[in-house]
Amino acid sequence: MNNERVFDYGYVDKEKKEKGIRTPFQIDRDRIIHSSAFRRMRNKTQVFGVFTLDYYRTRLTHSLEVSQIARAAASILNKKYSLNIDIDLVEAISLAHDIGHPPFGHLGEFIINEELKKATGGKFGFEANAQNIRILNFLEKKFYDSRNNKIYGINPSLKTIDGILKYKIPYSLSDKNKHFIYDNDIFILEKLHGEDFIKYLKKYSVFLNNFENKGIKDNFFGVSRCIECQILNAADDIAYATHDIEDGVESKLIDIGGHFKVNKYLKYLKEDGCFGEDSINKIGKQVDNFFFNLRNIFKITGGKEANRIPVADRQGDSMHHIKVKTDLKEFFSNYISKFILNIDLEERQGGIAKLKSKSKPKENNLIFDIPIDFDDDSYKYGVVWKNGVNLEISALKQISYRLVMENREILLNRYKAENIIRRLFSVFSDVKNLKFYPDDFQELCEFGFYDGFGKDKNENAGFQVMCADYISGMTDMYAMKLYSSLFDARNFSDIPHA
Repeated sequence: MNNERVFDYGYVDKEKKEKGIRTPFQIDRDRIIHSSAFRRMRNKTQVFGVFTLDYYRTRLTHSLEVSQIARAAASILNKKYSLNIDIDLVEAISLAHDIGHPPFGHLGEFIINEELKKATGGKFGFEANAQNIRILNFLEKKFYDSRNNKIYGINPSLKTIDGILKYKIPYSLSDKNKHFIYDNDIFILEKLHGEDFIKYLKKYSVFLNNFENKGIKDNFFGVSRCIECQILNAADDIAYATHDIEDGVESKLIDIGGHFKVNKYLKYLKEDGCFGEDSINKIGKQVDNFFFNLRNIFKITGGKEANRIPVADRQGDSMHHIKVKTDLKEFFSNYISKFILNIDLEERQGGIAKLKSKSKPKENNLIFDIPIDFDDDSYKYGVVWKNGVNLEISALKQISYRLVMENREILLNRYKAENIIRRLFSVFSDVKNLKFYPDDFQELCEFGFYDGFGKDKNENAGFQVMCADYISGMTDMYAMKLYSSLFDARNFSDIPHA
């Protein structure tokens, strides 16, 4: 599979000439970096809207940081276990793992999925991880086969696609809310795991989509991910758990002095529903220590008197603000290092055996029936966390999300963002407005690239899918400008269309 690409078409002869100069994964990485979809991530929301705090992290900077963390983790595991995890492959999938995210983050993802399902009667949905694959295979428009009138995107390696694929359930066999691959890409699952894998999914889809079996479904997702995808996922979690809090503190959206008076984080964890009493008790001390040390950087003790004392006097240092910034950087850097060093591996067969000893017969069958070759180097090992840091990371992610997303300014911006996406969808899902699209999308529509999605009576499912592709590819700023040009009567000036 190493040298096999998703499609046979492409610069095959050129790649043969390059043999020995760049590996297939270096080629994939370079194509991703040079793609327009990758560049657009610089103006796509990570946590804060780029229109609010444009010097904080975006999808692009987040992806670069995830890549650095994932490379470090893979290098450590290679040395520890004498493995040969390809670092260039890990870098490529890390850089591309958020390339399909729409404007305004997970909120935009949720809204586009809702609107597309509504417009197509539930036949099609939108999912950011699935959109990653769609962009790389089709929307990036790097290869055009004029003889067959087909577009093949950047034509990545199968292993690169496998490294990005977090959720190996087709939309038609999923709960249709999130975590699926598009039905048009089922052929990729067949190339990776064979037809038996599709039969397996059909057999267990009802069981997997039962909400009561959420934990089992999560186990399935974990077991069906290759080692590179698992490393990427771990790096992504580490970045979320640290960098989002760092940005929240820097922006003062997270008030370190005001939010943690009586272990408020425990309330958040209990409300989340993913943390039982035992888990909360296990990680309570770790999380408490995290925020205690974070508060200590600002010399906040928690008492009212401390907050009345001028910052410089409390610090006793004329360079207080600079010292706080450098201490914050060191603080989060140390936690990232701690989390990376607590990533470990176990052989999949041993991990599955543990599941068997704890699970019910139906779950046993689901895990043991999965038609994946666990002797394959990419699937032989599963990523595990030592010293309970997985619970600590999950807790920090949940706490930072609640603290930031409950901020009044963020809530107001989220309300505006939702209105922007829904109204744009209402305009661009109307076939009469085809001429509103950029030229390349008009050509795709007129030459039938979306006809494969079907047409029913008055409904044009293909056009609705194109609408989702177009809106999801927008940056936050572009979506705002386009919205303004459509709905603000004061704005009659032209805007460039990407």
